[in-house]
Amino acid sequence: MGKENVPIWDEDFFNVKNSETWKSLSAEIRNSILVSLGQKILQEAYFIECAGMAYAGKMNLAAKNKEEREFYCFVGEEEAKHLRMVESLANFSTSLENIPSFSLLIGEIIQEAQRTSHLLLIQILLEGWGLNYYKTLAKTAKDENVAQTFKNIVKDEIRHHSAGVILFSNHKNGMSDKEVDEFLGYFERISFMVKVGPYSICEEVFRQKKDPTEEELKKFLTEINAVVVTSGKMELLGQLIAKSLPDAVLEKVKAKGYLTAMSLEEMTSALSQSIPGVFALAPNR
Repeated sequence: MGKENVPIWDEDFFNVKNSETWKSLSAEIRNSILVSLGQKILQEAYFIECAGMAYAGKMNLAAKNKEEREFYCFVGEEEAKHLRMVESLANFSTSLENIPSFSLLIGEIIQEAQRTSHLLLIQILLEGWGLNYYKTLAKTAKDENVAQTFKNIVKDEIRHHSAGVILFSNHKNGMSDKEVDEFLGYFERISFMVKVGPYSICEEVFRQKKDPTEEELKKFLTEINAVVVTSGKMELLGQLIAKSLPDAVLEKVKAKGYLTAMSLEEMTSALSQSIPGVFALAPNR
């Protein structure tokens, strides 16, 4: 078996090892799914690093002083280095037609949002999220080159995240109503992408099944402990944003349910409606 057919992250990483649904698939299909999921992880990392370069450029132009401009010049250089490192890891599509939805949202925020949302959403929230995620990827990768790449990226991202916290702490005048509305609009979309649960693994698994039903999806989500795992991710989301967000805005976030995890039934329904071409014609819909 060639290296391109060896999964980078195994069954334990995706929490499917003890799933009866997973075991019902052939060994060949299971391996193919794991390989595909690993490529998707690297593909998303690639486009996130592309977005990081764009972010550094935009923040450089908007810098309030020479020190900020110097910092974002360094960030841009490091993001370009990260991009080259990820690009060299494996075969995955870099076509703009295949940009993952999460990366598209990050690009939209960078392109359309204002400085306050940039600092809160990109440097504090998403860089902080990336730190936790990339540490896990490095720790669990079965390919030493991949593991070392993510370890190296984390060293730089710690500095990027910390700088965002410091820069936002200098935002002494609070947030205007317009800034709050913009932040809440984007945060709602980020929140949904997290709380909907394990989209990619469900998409890959149920593409292999004929006429999958919501009941089968619900069973699989139970088997992989999806609600508990996703609840932990929602808790991390809250922790990252709570340390910088003004109390009044944080209360609005909580009141709108943006930090509340979905129930098993809600997650099943959301995933079955979100995965194109798999559940749309399921018998019980």
